[in-house]
Amino acid sequence: MLQQAEPRRTDNDISFLGTMNFEISDEQNLILNVVDEACKRIRPIEDKCYLEHKFNDQIYPIFKETHLLGLPVSRKYGDGQGADALTYALALERVGQEGTGVRTFLSGHTSLGQLTVQKWGTDSQKEEYLPKTTRGEKIMAFGLTEPTAGSDPASLRTSFEEKGNYFFLNGSKAWISNGSIADLIIVFAYPKGKSEGMCAFLVEKEYEGFEAGAIKNKLGLPTSDTGLLYFRDCKVPKENMLGPLGKGLSVAYSALMSGRLSVAAGCVGVIEDCLNESIRYAKERVQHKKKIGKHQLVQREITKISLDLETAKLLACKAALQKAKSDASPKDNELRGEADWMIAQAKYQAANASFDAADRAVQIFGANGYSFENRPARHLVDTRVCRIYEGADQILEQKIAVKLLGSDYEAFS
Repeated sequence: MLQQAEPRRTDNDISFLGTMNFEISDEQNLILNVVDEACKRIRPIEDKCYLEHKFNDQIYPIFKETHLLGLPVSRKYGDGQGADALTYALALERVGQEGTGVRTFLSGHTSLGQLTVQKWGTDSQKEEYLPKTTRGEKIMAFGLTEPTAGSDPASLRTSFEEKGNYFFLNGSKAWISNGSIADLIIVFAYPKGKSEGMCAFLVEKEYEGFEAGAIKNKLGLPTSDTGLLYFRDCKVPKENMLGPLGKGLSVAYSALMSGRLSVAAGCVGVIEDCLNESIRYAKERVQHKKKIGKHQLVQREITKISLDLETAKLLACKAALQKAKSDASPKDNELRGEADWMIAQAKYQAANASFDAADRAVQIFGANGYSFENRPARHLVDTRVCRIYEGADQILEQKIAVKLLGSDYEAFS
């Protein structure tokens, strides 16, 4: 796969084309083979759970057993594997083939959870929580979205007060991936009575004043947990503030970069599965006395899915490489801005392309595509949320355009 090219080039410099390498390294192959075996074990269970519309409680133990719960986390912490951003993205592509619900679990636990603790946590916080989460002793979630605060996190209403050695949180969160099964949640809140100075907190499910429940009757993702969180004078130790005082928005935005990249990578996997399923079905299904793969209009649909797969994959890999650069130089705001922009492009393209690929695959399957017995139907309803969470289409469109037009064209300024 793409390897990082040096030196850093200008916009008009095309010399990097001579150093592109599309080969997967032996180390990446080793990791991806483990991911592939885990996914093969998950598939029949996921198929059964999806048709029964119930939570797949075997995703977690299978990933735990195969040492994949801390893939991008430093080897210093428990079962962390130390994978770079690109390798992790490639792994999520493979996971995405099994369904957005499976990948959503990892996004909540690892991309939004562990990586945020690794970036912003104190040494004691990292030593306390990262080994437990990589070894599968605790599941993580990311509590930002609220019933009245989605694309505008600055409007959230959850608040905190400082009393003695504790912070007391009050409020609620909604649409939280892994929310009702999580043991450890990153929660965002403002000081009581204020609309600035947001802070982040590490909240354990055992803390007094915390309660969680599962959201039912979702359009898709029946095998993935989505939770409602409630905080009623939830008692959080002072040492569990994550990141500097008043820097909660910075914590949230950096986490969303990791989350968006994981959505992009997972959606690439969805497109690939839609392509594989379409090719298989087109070679089997006979109409008008010939296999439908011989019909040119079916070939057109397959061609479009294939081209979208390549486009989305290249964007996701490019974004992962840029994120790796940014992670290596955390004080370089220019690199961070470039990574943020590339990740926004990758997420937008992959999310929309995956939804389109699923729609085209359903069309190829015809009436059979309208049944959850077949994978395209599941991808169609599941990928719809990918155009909403971790940055809705409209937010990403604005982010992408403003980078090109300049900050004077910021819609929310």
